[in-house]
Amino acid sequence: MTETIESFETAKGNVFGDLLTARVKDKPLKIGLITLGFFEYWRMFPDTLKANVTADMTCVYDHLRRYLNRDEVVWSGIIDTLDAAEAAGQKLANERVDLIVYVAGTYCPDYMAIQALEHVRHVPVILFNTQHNNKINLATNYENILRNSALIANLQLAATFKKMGWYRDLKVVVGSIQDSAAYEEMTKYIRAYKAYLSLKSTNIGVIGHVFRGMYDFEYDKTMIKGTLGPNIIAIQVDHLLDQFGKATEEEVEAIIAQTTDRFNIVGLNEDDIYKSSRFYVALRNTLERFRLDALTLLGQHYVEQKTGTTSYLANTMMHEEGKYVVNTEGDVHGLIVMTLMNMLSGQVPAYAEWGEYDEELNALLMVHHGYADTDYATDKSTVKVNRSPEQWGLQGAGFGFEYTLKPGEVTISHLIIDAEGYKMLIVKGEALHIPQNIPCEEITAVVKFNTPIKSFLAALIKEGFAHHCIIGYGDLTEELSNVADFMGIRKVVY
Repeated sequence: MTETIESFETAKGNVFGDLLTARVKDKPLKIGLITLGFFEYWRMFPDTLKANVTADMTCVYDHLRRYLNRDEVVWSGIIDTLDAAEAAGQKLANERVDLIVYVAGTYCPDYMAIQALEHVRHVPVILFNTQHNNKINLATNYENILRNSALIANLQLAATFKKMGWYRDLKVVVGSIQDSAAYEEMTKYIRAYKAYLSLKSTNIGVIGHVFRGMYDFEYDKTMIKGTLGPNIIAIQVDHLLDQFGKATEEEVEAIIAQTTDRFNIVGLNEDDIYKSSRFYVALRNTLERFRLDALTLLGQHYVEQKTGTTSYLANTMMHEEGKYVVNTEGDVHGLIVMTLMNMLSGQVPAYAEWGEYDEELNALLMVHHGYADTDYATDKSTVKVNRSPEQWGLQGAGFGFEYTLKPGEVTISHLIIDAEGYKMLIVKGEALHIPQNIPCEEITAVVKFNTPIKSFLAALIKEGFAHHCIIGYGDLTEELSNVADFMGIRKVVY
């Protein structure tokens, strides 16, 4: 008998008519490399020019393969005639490349580049303006000047693009063929584009709704899909509660054992730990059942009351495992930024609220609601598990973490939609070393900024960003800026 296909809302089995059966897996990008020479010059300088230009372009190819070792670089060799340009364009189209790196090895007329690019007009282009080294040879000859004459070709081609209306967001990188900074810049751009593409197949579940009164978090699923990329899927809270009821004792006991073995637990009884461990199993199984990549849970009141606990142990374990990204209070836009930062850095960032300022330190206290990867702690041995200081209808103490985030360079971001559309906050800061955990039964961080703190806060408030912020370790400002450009949204950078 043929199985009846139903919606995920009501189906008892694991195949649904309105969700893909298998998650869309990220695949390596295909980077098309277009390198140009000019047939006219080969006969003028027959002994070495073509060989030297080919060697330069091979050097670029080898560097790209090394820097983009998780992706594939497709190169058809030097294009030096119109026939070669046509063949290269067809090859790149047949390979279905995702992005083009364009490099002129010497001067070449723009019509050859255009012939090749017409086949792959739908993908972004990085124009790499390069030369053999980064110094002028004052004893040079004309052949060597031709070898380093790509700038003429690139100015000509970029001006032609402007006249034709092509590549309005052309990415230009300048550096010699051995310049590591140039390859790092291209790598960041390509990594950002890969994350932007990945967002389009990301499934984000929403259980509950935005916390009442938090209008800054309200969202439109259509705007998110059309502008930012992810699919927003509303999951009825009954599905989570059903999984909470179905969690087996064996599954729950395994989580209890991990929790009690790893953490210094203060003021919680066995029932608090049991319910929190059961919540982890329920949340994990909900994510898996509905093929979600990320999930935001309102939590407050209803879920806490029905389960007798918080999601904070579950969220912490999810982030440490790195398979799923989760947050609370219905903060969908924050969850998208968390997912994006995870794609860019391989680490799930922390999720916090702006706090009080310190003028002497030029810093802010950030407060997090009880969950984050414990690898972020200044000293993991001091991580404490305690009650949840905010008691939303709990039967018991709940479950939360207390520690202070470790020092290091951080990037802070969030998204909001206002009357003019979407905009992304991008701020670089430094998490300061705080030797003793702040004893507030929460996760905290003290972050220093470059802008004078009162001026920064005045500008932030006036600009109108959400009261949450996402804190990722490392400098992700360039990648986030590139993603905002791909999305076509405004950037606010401090």
